[in-house]
Amino acid sequence: MNSGRIDRRERMALETRRDIVQAARRLFAERGYAQTSVNDIAAEAGVALQTIYARLGSKRGMLMALLELIDEEAGEPEAAVAILTASTPEDALRGQIRLTRSFQERCGDIITALFAGAAVEPEFAEVVEEGLRRHRHGARLTIDRIADLGGLHDELPARDAIALLSAATTHDAWYELVHAHKLSWDQAEQTLFHGLARAILNPN
Repeated sequence: MNSGRIDRRERMALETRRDIVQAARRLFAERGYAQTSVNDIAAEAGVALQTIYARLGSKRGMLMALLELIDEEAGEPEAAVAILTASTPEDALRGQIRLTRSFQERCGDIITALFAGAAVEPEFAEVVEEGLRRHRHGARLTIDRIADLGGLHDELPARDAIALLSAATTHDAWYELVHAHKLSWDQAEQTLFHGLARAILNPN
C-alpha cells in the first residue's frame, strides 16, 4: 500500500479531528454547554455525526481534546520549556504568571464554559479537574525551578509556595483582577508578579 496515501489519510483524519474540536470550542464559548448538542457541533464542523465518534471516541474524548487545544492556543509547551530553563528565579516566576495570563486572555471564554458545564455534567467536571491538576503541576515545576536557582524565600516552605502561586493564578484570580477590578492584562500581570515576588522570592 502506498505510504503517501496513508500519510494523506492520516493528515486528513487529524485535520477533521481538529475541525471538530475547534467547532466545539466555538459553540461552547458562544452558547454554553446546555445549548450545544453533538449534532450542533457536527453541523458547525461540516461532518457527519458518526465522524465525531470515529475521530474522538466519546464526549469525554472530545473534551480532553479541547483541553489539549487550550494548551496549544495558550502556548503552553513553549512556555513550560522557558520556565524549566529559566536562568533566574524572577524569570521562572514571571514565566509562570505570563503562561497563566495567556490561558485566561486567549482561552478564558472556553475555560468559563468548561467550569459552567462541570456543574451539570460529570465529563466536564473530569476535564476541569484535569485542567486544575495541570495548573497545580505547573506551579510545582515553577517553584522547583526557583528553589533549584536558590531563589525561594527562606521563611516559605516549598509546599506553601506552590499553594500560593497556584491559588494566585487561577481562573477566578485573573477574572477578579481583570474583570472585577478593571485592571488591564499588563497591569494584572505586573500586580501578580510584584506581589508574588515579595512573598515567594528570596530578598537577598
